[in-house]
Amino acid sequence: MMKALIKKELRMFIRKRFQFFSLLTVITVFVITFNMDSSNKFNPILISSFIVTFCVPYSFGWISFQREKENKNISYLLASPLDIKEIFLGKVLAVLLFTQVFMLWGIIVQYITNIFSMGVIPNFEILLTVLITFPIWSAVLSGLVGIGLLVFDNPFIVRILLFLFLIFVGINGNLWEKLIILEEWQNLILIFLGLMAMLGIIYFVDIFGKKLMVE
Repeated sequence: MMKALIKKELRMFIRKRFQFFSLLTVITVFVITFNMDSSNKFNPILISSFIVTFCVPYSFGWISFQREKENKNISYLLASPLDIKEIFLGKVLAVLLFTQVFMLWGIIVQYITNIFSMGVIPNFEILLTVLITFPIWSAVLSGLVGIGLLVFDNPFIVRILLFLFLIFVGINGNLWEKLIILEEWQNLILIFLGLMAMLGIIYFVDIFGKKLMVE
């Protein structure tokens, strides 16, 4: 049942073709442009991946939660063999996997670009950040969007907060640099904190989620 739920979520994400291909285009342009600029001090794959971390829960993560309420499918979900925390976990894991698809695309584009230029080849720390750390936190943000929808019946508030944070980081070069240049030990700490945050979200949903979903 969990696999079926995740597959359903991924199909729903892919149906948002405009957002899907727009994000792929943004990743491609960022990676190629920054990779070809020898004066650029930021790693292009980290920049695009950081943007993806926020864009996926902003553009995709909330729709699976909202659609269930709009289509009145909550009762069918609650009647399934999956309990509320498993339903929520399946939706969050779908966001994690979907985020990794974009991250992998960015890595592929960077390797292809490196054939024609002297770009930066991703090392282990970068791959760990891009494929594990950032997707975990993208899933956490998506879970927070889902809680925002459950509590306020509208993900708008959480989405605005995500957007404002991304703008704040974007205009703050020093903070941007600190956030996207992570050593291996920093990755491990962020992975651990991300997993704990995800467990906290699932725990909250397990206690209050069913009542909020029905309401």
